Amino acid sequence: MRTLPRHSRVVAFAALAIGAGMLLGYAGWPQPHRTLEFSGLILAAILTSTLAIRQSTTVDRATMPPSSVIDFTSLLLFGADAATLVATAGTIAHGLRDSERSHPPLRMLLNAATVMAATQAAGFAHRALGGTIGHFVWPWQGVPIAAAVVAYCFVKIAAAEVIVPLFMRQPVNRSWPKSALRACPDYFIGASLGVGLVEIIDHRMWEVLPAAAVPLYFAYQAYCGYVNRLEGEHRVREVIESLDQGMCVVDSNGHVTLWNEALERIVGCPCERTLGRSLVAAVPVLGKTDLPRAISDVLTNRSPRTLHLGLPSAEGARILQVKVLPVTGGVTLLWHDVTERTHAERALKRSEERFALAAEGATDGLWEWDLRSQEFYFSGRWRAMIGLPADACIGRPEAWMDRVHPDDIAKLREALEAHLSGTTDHFHHEHRIRHEDGTYRRFLCRGVAVRGTGRRPSRIAGSLTDTTERAIAQERLRTAGFLDPLTGLSNRAVFVEGLGRRLEEFKERRGGGRFAALYLDLDRFKVVNDSLGHLVGDELLTAVSRRLESCLRQGDALARLGGDEFAILLNGLGDEHQANAIAFRIQETLSAPFSIGGREVFISASIGIAFGLAQHTNPDQIMHDADTAMYHAKARGKARHELFDADMNARVRDRLGLENDLRHAVNSNDFEVHYQPIVSLASGMCVGFESLVRWTRNGEVISPVTFIPIAEELGLIEALGTWVLQQACTTFADWQRRFPDGGLDYITVNVSSRQLMQQNFLSIVEQAVHQAGLKPCDLRLEITETALMDSPNVAAELLRDLRDFGVKIYLDDFGTGYSSLSHLHKLPVDALKIDRSFVRSLLLPDRPAIVESIMALARTLNTSVVAEGIEDDVQARELERLGCTHAQGYLFSRPLSARTAEALLMANQPLGPRHVQPQDPVAATGNDPEPYYSSARFQWPEDIDVRHAAVQDATQR
Repeated sequence: MRTLPRHSRVVAFAALAIGAGMLLGYAGWPQPHRTLEFSGLILAAILTSTLAIRQSTTVDRATMPPSSVIDFTSLLLFGADAATLVATAGTIAHGLRDSERSHPPLRMLLNAATVMAATQAAGFAHRALGGTIGHFVWPWQGVPIAAAVVAYCFVKIAAAEVIVPLFMRQPVNRSWPKSALRACPDYFIGASLGVGLVEIIDHRMWEVLPAAAVPLYFAYQAYCGYVNRLEGEHRVREVIESLDQGMCVVDSNGHVTLWNEALERIVGCPCERTLGRSLVAAVPVLGKTDLPRAISDVLTNRSPRTLHLGLPSAEGARILQVKVLPVTGGVTLLWHDVTERTHAERALKRSEERFALAAEGATDGLWEWDLRSQEFYFSGRWRAMIGLPADACIGRPEAWMDRVHPDDIAKLREALEAHLSGTTDHFHHEHRIRHEDGTYRRFLCRGVAVRGTGRRPSRIAGSLTDTTERAIAQERLRTAGFLDPLTGLSNRAVFVEGLGRRLEEFKERRGGGRFAALYLDLDRFKVVNDSLGHLVGDELLTAVSRRLESCLRQGDALARLGGDEFAILLNGLGDEHQANAIAFRIQETLSAPFSIGGREVFISASIGIAFGLAQHTNPDQIMHDADTAMYHAKARGKARHELFDADMNARVRDRLGLENDLRHAVNSNDFEVHYQPIVSLASGMCVGFESLVRWTRNGEVISPVTFIPIAEELGLIEALGTWVLQQACTTFADWQRRFPDGGLDYITVNVSSRQLMQQNFLSIVEQAVHQAGLKPCDLRLEITETALMDSPNVAAELLRDLRDFGVKIYLDDFGTGYSSLSHLHKLPVDALKIDRSFVRSLLLPDRPAIVESIMALARTLNTSVVAEGIEDDVQARELERLGCTHAQGYLFSRPLSARTAEALLMANQPLGPRHVQPQDPVAATGNDPEPYYSSARFQWPEDIDVRHAAVQDATQR
């Protein structure tokens, strides 16, 4: 089906080209009285281009295509322009015929341009030297025609070998001038044929054409044979040059006729120095070897020979294996450098000889077999090694043969026959012999035959060495680099190698269905190791390995990667559900308790699953994806599995970038402390501030909900919290000095659970207060219930020390944690902060009574109450009615920068519904603050929603 459209295109193009030629002829171009001849040449160019033999890629451009005859005929009959049109038509037709095989559109256009340029160059050279069109004046017309041929060859081959490869981004043939010179004779022949056709057409000798058709046909066939021979010779040269072995051919006279590049490298003699000379003349050192005599013998006897030669070189003596093979008219020599192999064989042989000498010096079992009487002598040591009484005796050879393992008896008999027949110098065989306890042990049996008259063996004697332990040791050494020594599973290197092979099979579509890699990490294994000891941990890892093996299917693979990490290769998967099912099976299998060291141990695993994809270039990428998915499983609660997706990598990279930037920010204190006013509900006046940390990363504000947990996880919260504490104390002490009438009573600072666990936290607080010149009673430390309940006894002792110093303690987000009242009344707490979630409930029609309960509890504990997240006047009035004295929230003010807070203090005006708080002039204009006030109710923007509240809530943590 593919050939029909291609042929149709060629036919359509031919009809179009011939029609165009006839139209041009009727219009008077190129010669009005030769319209049919012009159209006929166009048709001939198309036919010779499309019906010609297809030129092989191995034949260079020096081979003249048949269409060039028509091109020269058109040039000499009609001139360069008409010849260009004819040549272009033939080139396009040829490109259309091969467009689906090797000629893309760009290549076809470049070929057409090449032919056009060559034809124009030939026409220019022809005209420049006085060439005539149609009528010839001999012999002077030979000069311009020859010049046209030379110009045509050089321009065409230069364009084809230099310009076209540049456009196609292919290597340039730098030897194109030589190709052009080689092509000239063929093109001269083509031009001669073209001159003959011109004469026939010019004199209208049409009766000559039938007579010339047969010679032209046979000339064309001879030309095809010539091209095929060129191609065949080129292919043979390529094959010979691509051989790794050296190869040369010597004729019957002893002269070298072929010498490939590999032999040049082996012998160090270039081809130019050998062709036409004898081997000894080209490489004199060969005259001292047996090679000349071997070549002579092969030429005489016509039977191949193989010999080894030693040749000196700069790197030392080289050993060459040379095979001399008889061929027609001479011999072919195949050279192979076996220096390394020979050295290795000699080293191995020396090692075996050393081992044999050592074994002979040991107390091995000795034996002797009389082949004539079939008596067999066993030494006492021989019998003791197989569990028999250690007494020498004479028996039959069956006492030995009947104990040989059935799988080894045939090869043992073959080795004996080979030595007894004289094929081998020594008898040497390793086989298994049955011990008296029923087990098979491995023995090395060596011997040598004694031969009498006629070289017939009369007896054979030797020794028997027990090699069982050596074989076991060798097996252990062989597997030591591939198995995990603790569990016996494959190690990481073997698993990754197998995964890589599976990936290659999958890409080549030879591996059946999909496959996936599972990355397993045991949860809380460090706790088991630290609490029960490493021996128990190793025993647990071994037990886990056995359970994981029970979950595998036929064709799956399991490996221990190291520590408490395992990997599984799942083969033959249809979809993701099968991998999920296997992961669930593993979780269920591991959920049963392990009996380790007389106690029950429970363990679970986090599993990451990554499917092998064609986009993976190596197995490490699959392992990385599975590892990433495993860490996501751990982050989501452990004892679960996650399937890798592309977003995981992006999240991991974003997280890593955020962690790095956060570390740099902590090291350079690249943060800012904002302050949210705390007001008295009765007066609306600001009585204090809560200090809140803010971070801007690359111009983007990062929510504390994002970076505070990361700082805690990375162990950066201690340094960050200390810096915030110092900044808050210093700033607040400065405000107290500058605004003595501002009515400022205290500043609050949030403290995390990790800060409380610092051994020197009390010293850090004392130092910050003293350096700032702040009274200890003006500092409030806000601590969440969760932080206190992690270690209530330790926390209570630390809080008492802080209160003895003078600092007051606020219990932040009260009601949202899991504190117990039995512990709460023992903790030295000065105030409770009602969480915003409870304050918001005051606006509900059927509001819960949690706020009233907190107020009642505060009165019982004799503590103050501060409400957070006040956003509505109704909330403020209701809290005031319930007895709450202090509050903070968007109703009064957002968290402010230090400069904006100073503007608020300078104004010294009440905050709340009847007072508009000052905006942040630094953020808005970059100038000094100029707060303004109004009696109108202040309206916050409508886009304040729960998300703003969540951010504000997180900053207080």
